[in-house]
Amino acid sequence: MRPKIGLITIGQSPRQDVVSDIVSILGPKIEIIERGALDGLSKKKMNVLHPEKNDFPLITRLMDGSPVVIGKRKIIPLIQKQISALDKLNVELMAFLCTDDFPGLKSQKILLLPYPILLSMVTSMMREGTLAVLAPLKEQKETVKRKWQKTGLEIIIEIMNPYARRRDRAASPSPSQCSPPLGQSFKFEQVVKNIQDHQVDLIVLDCIGYSSKVKEKIRQATGKSVLSPRTILARMIQELL
Repeated sequence: MRPKIGLITIGQSPRQDVVSDIVSILGPKIEIIERGALDGLSKKKMNVLHPEKNDFPLITRLMDGSPVVIGKRKIIPLIQKQISALDKLNVELMAFLCTDDFPGLKSQKILLLPYPILLSMVTSMMREGTLAVLAPLKEQKETVKRKWQKTGLEIIIEIMNPYARRRDRAASPSPSQCSPPLGQSFKFEQVVKNIQDHQVDLIVLDCIGYSSKVKEKIRQATGKSVLSPRTILARMIQELL
């Protein structure tokens, strides 16, 4: 019997865009059960989850591939509900597909959280130097910077939305595309230039939405090592199983 693992997204499952990178490392001998905090919700109910003042905005994807922005405080109970559901399915462990800090989540099984894993990796690798962190939304910039300043390193934040459409392909926003607008393409070349100008020592992708292809493109363009939450989660799961 194949070992079962649970994957929890803050959006809707399945997240084939994320899971494909994880499966490429784990191989076919592991059964994956996906759950999403927004599973089964209507667009009307999702609109209620839009971040209000002083709530941290999180960006994720729906089943149809469209992006949506939700408030962190509002989504936590829905995340915990899906974790509890997976506990009942006898999975061997779980992995959370979001890189923000969620210290209050509880599980009866091992629950892998990307942010503390990435944080411990960075602090074990570097005592000084400059860390470049890529985040999806400009509204996240100051909070993300404070989060990574715990490393004691010099931090630069670059905004690069992994769910943005290219301008020449941008369509009219769907009802699920809550503000801020997501139809703008990121300027990859400018992000790379900023990283090179700051002479960074290491790059962290602070969103599960960045694919392995994006990771490799950044690595090749900058010549720097890049930590990806997708691949790190996969290798942690591999080690534990």
